[in-house]
Amino acid sequence: MATLTSRETVEKLRPIDDILFNLMYEDKAACQELIRTVLDDDNIIVDDVVAQKTEANLVGRGVRLDVLCTTRYDTKINVEVQRSDNDDHFKRIRYNASVVTAKNTPKGTTFEDVVEMYVIYISEFDLTKVESSLVHIDSVIRESGEVIDDGLHRIIVNATINDGTKISRLMAHFREEDFNDEEFPESSKMIYRLKNTEEGVNTMCAIVEDYAINYAKEYAEEYANIKKKEIIVETIEKLCIGRTLEEACQMLGYTVDEYNEAKQAIQNNDSDSGTKEA
Repeated sequence: MATLTSRETVEKLRPIDDILFNLMYEDKAACQELIRTVLDDDNIIVDDVVAQKTEANLVGRGVRLDVLCTTRYDTKINVEVQRSDNDDHFKRIRYNASVVTAKNTPKGTTFEDVVEMYVIYISEFDLTKVESSLVHIDSVIRESGEVIDDGLHRIIVNATINDGTKISRLMAHFREEDFNDEEFPESSKMIYRLKNTEEGVNTMCAIVEDYAINYAKEYAEEYANIKKKEIIVETIEKLCIGRTLEEACQMLGYTVDEYNEAKQAIQNNDSDSGTKEA
């Protein structure tokens, strides 16, 4: 199979793909157009946009966000695109929101003044099983049905649904390689610049090449790690002849839990490889 060049890869990218999405919507006007469409509010003013932003967490793991913007009234809006259904997406939304909230809430702030937070989650699959392009997830008192306003707004956008709404029309473009639509002038302007001007294409090609290099490095590291685990498991199992598993592990300086984790990682890798080959 022939390998695609960087330029050919750029031509095939769509706004639902991370690389193109991040470049298109780091533009303030395009991001504002997207958010106004999702929230159905033409009064929203976006003051700041950062794409591919890493938010550190002093206690646990950090988080890498696709687009994080701040409105005129300091509301934080995280917009994510997701093509693969390979994660616990609702917990990811919860985690992203918690890290951004903690990062942007100064010490001494009363809980009444905790930052208002939106997470807009655009998926290329049916995450909620609701036949709607927009799904709003609220915090609800189960016994009374009362909706609690805790400052967190979770919105799922299904890019595969065409229900005649404005957002579904924009999402149809998210799955196209190129478009020009007067209803979405800022998004159209950005995709034209990135796909049809020399400066934009060169920028995209450089990012695609960097992405390919980083992916290759990560794959090599992951492969080396799996090979190491395979050697550990194989050696321990050979040492088990005439010995208990605990004794064999101790001889190599590992615990039984570490052996089981290594074996599980190998099985998961074999399973993933089989899925990719299929």
